[in-house]
Amino acid sequence: MLLTGASGHVGGRLFKHLVETGGADVRAEVRVAVRAWRPMPEWSSAAEIICGDIAEPMVRENVLRDMHTVVHLATRGFSARVSPTVAEMNDEHEVTLGLFRDAVRLDARRFVYLSSIHAYGAALVGDVDDLTPAVPTTEYGRSRLRIERELAELASGSACQTIIVRLTNSFGTPVQPRAETWNLLVHDLCRQAAESDTIVLRSDARTCRDVMALRDVVAVLKQAIKSQDMTSGIYLLASGNTLQLADIAVLVARLAHDELGKTCSVRFGEPDNDTPPTFTLHSRRLREIGIAIPQHRDEEIRDLLRYACDTVSGRSR
Repeated sequence: MLLTGASGHVGGRLFKHLVETGGADVRAEVRVAVRAWRPMPEWSSAAEIICGDIAEPMVRENVLRDMHTVVHLATRGFSARVSPTVAEMNDEHEVTLGLFRDAVRLDARRFVYLSSIHAYGAALVGDVDDLTPAVPTTEYGRSRLRIERELAELASGSACQTIIVRLTNSFGTPVQPRAETWNLLVHDLCRQAAESDTIVLRSDARTCRDVMALRDVVAVLKQAIKSQDMTSGIYLLASGNTLQLADIAVLVARLAHDELGKTCSVRFGEPDNDTPPTFTLHSRRLREIGIAIPQHRDEEIRDLLRYACDTVSGRSR
């Protein structure tokens, strides 16, 4: 299989999981700029690594050669910011569709695209599953839905099975140092717990999130990639456990006490005027084909706390 974005947030962990657990020959695509300043870890030598930008047709031709399955996780370099520009999102749209067209032309049989729950937008209320109609409210959410729909349209005229995975908010230790690691919610809370005796929650503490450990995400993705029961369409991947931000911050503080021996207070910001919606995410289609959703949230937070201690806090455990 081809894995794009093999040095990214999810891609790095999936790449490592696939290499260490075996069962598939992996070709990993890594952008040249990433490879230049971030040497690949030793374990990656078990796979074929190709450096290049899949925006370039010749690179796509090279990485797609003889591939049965394509797992497309690469983004266009905007993961370090909350709001990518319209130009960046349009660029990713064109690259993704170009990759799919070339994959079909070169006879790939399965294409897996990692999308986001941001596609749901205003539909993130009450019980939400794979079939809940998407009502995106942000440019990012609209860009995800646009890619999903155009991939489905292109796939309808081909023999390539096209699987779209809408992923919830994921967190976990990176396989390689990444400056943008600490921009994510749970990561930032763990960094604060490692550096200080106070965790400050800046967003409305009542806001709901379904946060999923990366070890659980990659375990499910591997099953989905290899499953013979998957059919084309949209699959929601979430933990199924919704927490308010206040609950997440308190959980990080409790685990910091257990893991680091620190007592951290939690300080909440002012609530917004409007009460945030509540929701529960259901991965029904995955469960229907026998894929269980593992639950290792606390273990991943413990690992992330130790990682924060070792890399940013300046203190030893």
